[in-house]
Amino acid sequence: MIALSRRMRKVRRWSAVGAVASLVAFTGASAAGPAFANKPSGAARPVVDMNFLYSELYHLATNYVFRSAGADGPLADPNDPNNLPANYNGAQEFYQWFGSELTNSDAAHMGSLGKYMTAKNHIYPTRVWQLDDESVTIPGQSCAGQVALIAGHNDSTPTSTSVANGSASGSPTPMSSMRGGNWGNGSMYDAGSGEAMGMAEFQALLRWYQANGTYPKRTIKIGLFDNEEGGLVGSGYYSQTNVTTLAAPAAAGDTNVKVTARTGVGLAVGEQLLVDPFGGAQTVTITAVGTVGATGTGITFTPALNAAHAAGVSVSAGIADVGGLIPDGPQGQYVMVANMDQNGLEYPARHFGTDHYLNDIVGGGVGPWYTNINAIPLYTTPNNLYDATAIQRIQHNLAAAQEFRTATANAVNDAFQVLGQKYGFSMPLENPLRLDQVGSTPVNPGPQSVPAYLPTDIAKYSPVVDDNTGRTDQVSFIRDWGIPGYGIIGAYDTSTNPQVGGNENPYPASYASKPTLSQYTLYDTNDDTPEHLNYFASGTTHGPGGPSSPSEGLKRALELPATWTSYVVAGDAYGGSDPKGSSPVAYFETTPAKPYLTSTVTFDGSFSRNGGGQTKGLTYYWDFGDGTTMATTQPTVTHVFPSDPKWYDVKLAVKSGDKWDFYRQALAVHFVPAHYPDAPTANEPAPPATDPCGTLTAAEQSSITKQAQTLMGQLSDSRTTVISRQR
Repeated sequence: MIALSRRMRKVRRWSAVGAVASLVAFTGASAAGPAFANKPSGAARPVVDMNFLYSELYHLATNYVFRSAGADGPLADPNDPNNLPANYNGAQEFYQWFGSELTNSDAAHMGSLGKYMTAKNHIYPTRVWQLDDESVTIPGQSCAGQVALIAGHNDSTPTSTSVANGSASGSPTPMSSMRGGNWGNGSMYDAGSGEAMGMAEFQALLRWYQANGTYPKRTIKIGLFDNEEGGLVGSGYYSQTNVTTLAAPAAAGDTNVKVTARTGVGLAVGEQLLVDPFGGAQTVTITAVGTVGATGTGITFTPALNAAHAAGVSVSAGIADVGGLIPDGPQGQYVMVANMDQNGLEYPARHFGTDHYLNDIVGGGVGPWYTNINAIPLYTTPNNLYDATAIQRIQHNLAAAQEFRTATANAVNDAFQVLGQKYGFSMPLENPLRLDQVGSTPVNPGPQSVPAYLPTDIAKYSPVVDDNTGRTDQVSFIRDWGIPGYGIIGAYDTSTNPQVGGNENPYPASYASKPTLSQYTLYDTNDDTPEHLNYFASGTTHGPGGPSSPSEGLKRALELPATWTSYVVAGDAYGGSDPKGSSPVAYFETTPAKPYLTSTVTFDGSFSRNGGGQTKGLTYYWDFGDGTTMATTQPTVTHVFPSDPKWYDVKLAVKSGDKWDFYRQALAVHFVPAHYPDAPTANEPAPPATDPCGTLTAAEQSSITKQAQTLMGQLSDSRTTVISRQR
């Protein structure tokens, strides 16, 4: 008997809500948090393992210093002699370690569900600097076509040496001659803390699923964005839309076109520009990039246009092989992005572990650090962070944005309650100094703990607010797609929140010399170390267990946002959960994700697993939607499509024993579809009207199973691939 897939139920992409719910005050019982489907009896919520989190953080901050990918040799070849040592530039080694930790299925790491995790590197080789956006993925069981993303950035800020600075702003490899690198910068705060938080959040989720016999409903990813320090560059490449329109007509013989202002379009010298794919398509090479708009200086290229083109037709640009990793069809869309950046100088940690902070030495009672939860904005007035196009995209997805804001606020509320109960709603003061000592008589340090995790503290120290900061990588996804998301950061050099006494810079305003907070906390310097981060969060350089153990202040400051982030991702509208089945899980991605300049596409089915999380023994059947089908024992295959611009409904069937699973994804070849707010031109084909989750109907599953069995029956040890063409 053939066991068919569980993926039968249609799942809406978004659930509409009327408005953002206000924070719910709690007393003894937890306020309503994210909706949890199949809520288990064994583990009601994910639990963050702080021993794991800090162990990973301490390891990465003391082993992989100055993580600047553009200065560490060719990223595609870690064995290249220009790959610098890990204690000089640890970018290469850090990527390898990060992927191996997240795919480690032992009990101390990801547990048995770690077998379902797959690490991939997305290298951008055509820029002056080399970038790597690494991602680790567990495919969803019943809705693999929708994605929840946890993310951070991997790169450090270079020192003042001209060669080292070049690695962030663009410098060629090899870099083995580099001297004066940022040797002391292990990026403990910015952004090792965010990297380790994301790892611990993923671990908490997988342990939660395992404890309850469940599995993610949707695909969940954790990503590392390269060159954040250069201006959100890596996340910008990841989220690229790659398409805009002509702002004015172009004539045959022109070597310059005017383009509409649209974020998410890669327009850089040396890149290929595809002009009007449905009306005399032509590919040209960009030689100069000017200003946008009908009266701007436009894009200059070679060779000249061989035909005229009307205003409003599409033009596409970007890095052809890897730029833009979000597919354009119904499947592969992202339901949320949670970005971790510089963390640890946040609620409930006290400044230097005392209430007698330097801007109120005598009075005391200054309170904890402030947590910046910068969420998808609900305002409608464009600004320098979110321009008019970005605001249109957010408003177009407003119901999802409102639902996400509500889910996030509820998760924060729940985490305050859960951790408050865990710690008796108190926070120890690890620094006994009052800092108001006068004379020779010691001042009694007073209470050694203060109230914490109180409902009234949420609005004051951890509110979910509109993003007016724009400093972290979720901005790219919100701006380019309107995807709901937030970025979490602790204290930073321009913090001026009036609810915490204005600027959080510890020096009083009356001081004659007042350095910026970045200098004071030592992030973005050679001294972003475990000792300094612990000291600013607690007044101690480490915990009682020695140099590799966290202070209580730092531990609590990392635990709280990691906890409520895991709650958000576990919610039914995002990662969600299904009872874990015994059938295989089918899922694939393509390279390029947007094949608008090529007919050749690589299909990677190595994300697929059997019911035990293994790839062994799987057989794959591909229907490429152009009359070509293939049965193979190889997880990764390449296919050449016809040369006309068209959508293809690509289907994958995976067989393990007598059990099957299926996944489909629509793929646009030789064009990039119009991206909101631009409307498709009259001759642009519509995408297939298929389920966003990537499911097949029962009839489709039955049909493709019969076709697959016919071709699979021809496979043998000497014949690992069979192809059928009916074009």
